[in-house]
Amino acid sequence: MISRIDAAVARSWFSRALGALAAARPQIDALNVFPVQDSDTGTNVVLTLSAGARATQELAEDSPLGELTAALAEGALWGARGNSGVILAQALQAMARTFEGRDAVGPVELIRAFDAVAQAAWAALAQPVEGTIVSVTRDVAAAVLPLGPRVTIQDVARTALLAGHESLGRTTEQLAALRGSGMVDAGALCFVILLDALAATVGAPDVPHPDWLAGAAAAPSDHGPLEGFEVMYVVRASHRQATTLRMHLTEVGNSVVVVRGKSDVWHVHVHLEHPARALSDLPMSQVCVRRLDTPPREVGIVATTTAPQLLEPLAAAGAVAILGAEPHTVARAIIDTGAAEVIVLPCSDHAAASAAAARRDPVVLADGISVTLAPTSDDLAVLESVGILGGASGWTLADQLEAVRAAVEASATYRVEGADARTLEAEIGVLAARLAELRPGVVSVLVGGAVGAHRAASHLAALLRAAIPDVETFVLAGGQPEPALVVAAQ
Repeated sequence: MISRIDAAVARSWFSRALGALAAARPQIDALNVFPVQDSDTGTNVVLTLSAGARATQELAEDSPLGELTAALAEGALWGARGNSGVILAQALQAMARTFEGRDAVGPVELIRAFDAVAQAAWAALAQPVEGTIVSVTRDVAAAVLPLGPRVTIQDVARTALLAGHESLGRTTEQLAALRGSGMVDAGALCFVILLDALAATVGAPDVPHPDWLAGAAAAPSDHGPLEGFEVMYVVRASHRQATTLRMHLTEVGNSVVVVRGKSDVWHVHVHLEHPARALSDLPMSQVCVRRLDTPPREVGIVATTTAPQLLEPLAAAGAVAILGAEPHTVARAIIDTGAAEVIVLPCSDHAAASAAAARRDPVVLADGISVTLAPTSDDLAVLESVGILGGASGWTLADQLEAVRAAVEASATYRVEGADARTLEAEIGVLAARLAELRPGVVSVLVGGAVGAHRAASHLAALLRAAIPDVETFVLAGGQPEPALVVAAQ
């Protein structure tokens, strides 16, 4: 009989849990009604834990428990999806800290881990809600803490599982969105599945319980309209800065989760109406934005951009929008489309190179996702292409690519750098004269964050209207660090 949890037992536990969650993913997705009814909790948790599992594969087989759980937690943090995924990543961080430096742990350390998980899960949320995963973690901790010193691993696992099932059963009445439905909270169910896998791994006696997944059959398929966007990113911040960020996000959005990993790395999740308001001035990476009510698409769209203000229109048109374009971020966005075929719209040569690398990502390959790069190379081309693809219902992949190609070929793009206001004005004059000779019908200007960029954009528009009376000019806020202006003439 297993008396302690070492790395081998932990690997078996995590593998069993991930397999059970993957098998139940469709039903868990159907149960998802909180914090929004976007039917993705099962998917998000599986993607989160899969990222953690991949991180452990880089370790030696004889790595101790502490190293294994640390790798699992860090991988899950970077790969976390959705509200429940981020909370579970935080729970794994708490467990890893409890097991730090240990080759194996016994019942007492496991009890401490459950207590740490409950505290971490509760602290991760700006506004914890009863009847969700956080209340179940708290009830489990409350059940195991009174256990005496002579308990076994099996005793702790069974007590935790029994408390988890009892608490899960209460979520149907605690959570207003579930009341009277007979369904349980999807995120809380994921946590209980983890507990069930632990109990089975260590050989704890079975705990009779209802078939919680049965409620998925009665779950409404039409959840009604959802509004707003999901914004997720990783930020480097001190504890004080992260606290300030959490307070700000609570003011501008909801479903706020801010959790810490190693070396002052924090994973941020929020739902809100205007994505740019969620962004931080601190160093960010892996910035992903999607519309909460994006319908399933046969061909998914990933839109890369350097312009924070474009995240909203890009996501509103149905793309998974990412700020910056490192290979792992592009790969994440490709997977998040949920489509078997995906078009990636690069905003630069760097983004194109990252997209090409993302096509070879192990998860993208394992999922059999076909990835095609569109011939875009700037932010305005990406914006126009998303507008085309967003309305391309029923089009084949070839038709969509041809439409993008035609739009790109019909447009000439110019970058206006301008190291200072005087240089910027001089460049504007030269560009206006060039465009006056070309006499385009439509000119779009994306305004960056450089000093004087807005004035320069207004000046350019005025010069063009004077030289070409019938030209249509559109000035858009982009906020990109560089160039000062991106100008597209059609």
